[in-house]
Order: sequence, then C-alpha cells, then structure tokens
Amino acid sequence: MKTNIKTLLAIGSVAGFAALSTNTQAAITYNQIYTTTFDEGAGNVLDKGDNQAVRDDSLWQAASGSSWNHGTGNTWVFNTATGVPGANDGVGPEGPLFKILDLSGAGLTNEHMLNLSFNYSAWGAEPGSGVDDLYIHVWGFVDVNSTASTVVADLISQEGNSWGALTPSEYDDFTRYNLKDGSVLAAGNSSNAGSRAITMDNISLSVLNDGTQANANFLLESTGTLANYDYLAVSFTRNVADDSGEGFAIRDFTLAAAVPEPSSTALIGLGGLALMLRRKRS
Repeated sequence: MKTNIKTLLAIGSVAGFAALSTNTQAAITYNQIYTTTFDEGAGNVLDKGDNQAVRDDSLWQAASGSSWNHGTGNTWVFNTATGVPGANDGVGPEGPLFKILDLSGAGLTNEHMLNLSFNYSAWGAEPGSGVDDLYIHVWGFVDVNSTASTVVADLISQEGNSWGALTPSEYDDFTRYNLKDGSVLAAGNSSNAGSRAITMDNISLSVLNDGTQANANFLLESTGTLANYDYLAVSFTRNVADDSGEGFAIRDFTLAAAVPEPSSTALIGLGGLALMLRRKRS
C-alpha cells in the first residue's frame, strides 16, 4: 500500500502532464511496464464477458455489446462502430477498451515520466461526415483494501468517456487518481472525455492511416512518481461523429516509465493527461 501520494498531490496540484519534445528522447532511459502486439491468439487478448472490469482481469476489457474486437489471424484490436447522421450517437459501442496493470513487479523507483506508444490505422471515413475523437484515459490506483473482484471500471460509458465504478461502495477499496491533474476520481461518471482526457497534439487521424505510430512522453507534474501507485489503468475510447462506416484499429501497444535526464526536460507546453486523437475528414 502506498502512503505518500496525498503529500505529493498537495505540492503540485495545479499542473498536469507536460509533453516533451520528441528530439530529447535520446537522453531518456525507459523502464518498460507493459507491452503487447495483440498476437497472443484468439481468446487471449480481449474479454467482452460483462460490463465491468475488476482488479485481477488479465485481458483487455470491453463491454459485452461493444464494437471492440480482436482481429482473427492478425495483431489488431479494432472498432468499427458508426454514429447517427448529424450527431454523436451516444450508444454502447463507444465504450472503452480498458486495461488494468499491476505495478507491484514493475521495479519502479523514482520514475516520473510516462511514455505511451502504439501503431494505429484509420479507414472508411466518408467526405464531410464530421469529426471522430479517440481519447486515452490514464488513472493511477492506490490500494486501500482491494480484492481480486474489486470493480475498477464501468465499461458502458459513451461518447469518448471512461468511467470508474459507479457506486460509492465500489470505491472504498482504492483511492483512484486521474493522472491528467492528480484529481481523485469520485463515484459516478467521473472521467469525461473533454475535460478528463489526454491530449496528444502531434497525432492526426486522417481518412486513411495504415500502421502509423503514435508516441508521446508525459511528465507527472502533479502526481509525483509512478511508484506511488499500486495499479495503472489505461482505456481507449471513441466519440463517433456521423454514420460514415469509419474504422479504427491499434496494435503494438507499449507503456513505459522513465526518469528524464536534465537535458531532456525542456517542455514544449503543458498537456493534460487526456490523449485526444482528432480524426479530421475532408
């Protein structure tokens, strides 16, 4: 159990994550936390058995009725949900693709930078059909009294949101932090896309991107070091615009931690941890 997180939050509660210039990465040594190519085989990547994720889930989680799927015979996890013409549709298929990670064996010490990278493809957008958003939510959990079945996320959130457990009693076994700004997640719909998402401004999802790599670093300005957390949660969510037959797929996902050397900490601007990938269509 981690005990010093609240002190660190009080010290730096204003600033969220800060993105690093990509030309400074040579000075950074990464400690890999998790990596997958999604090629583990059918039934070994994605679980769509119910509408909640629990602490000891080993696979990526999605709601039973969602449009997240694992490609048969390949290494992609994809989503082809479409929207209602003229408005965001707000239906179940837009729920998150969620992963909970146990940090107890990660060997973390004083790492205070997080690196996320993955390859992605986007296709099928009809001209003039609107804008899709892909958000990435990252949370840190401090264990209070959790069990294997403690609910860590609700999987039925919509329109780019990613929610924690919905009832106060489900929150008792963890203190849950949104790593955008270090704020504590409350019970209910507590991690909305627009204000609680991560922005990765160097990524554009155009009409067709095949195997393009997304990569960004974020300094934990308000939340101390990653060693303060017992678990880390990552969720990809989509906010689908119009009925355009669009698709999105990811593979080769890696999450790593680092202590940047002084020469690598020239900031190019404050980001929040809320990776919002904007897909613009002509």
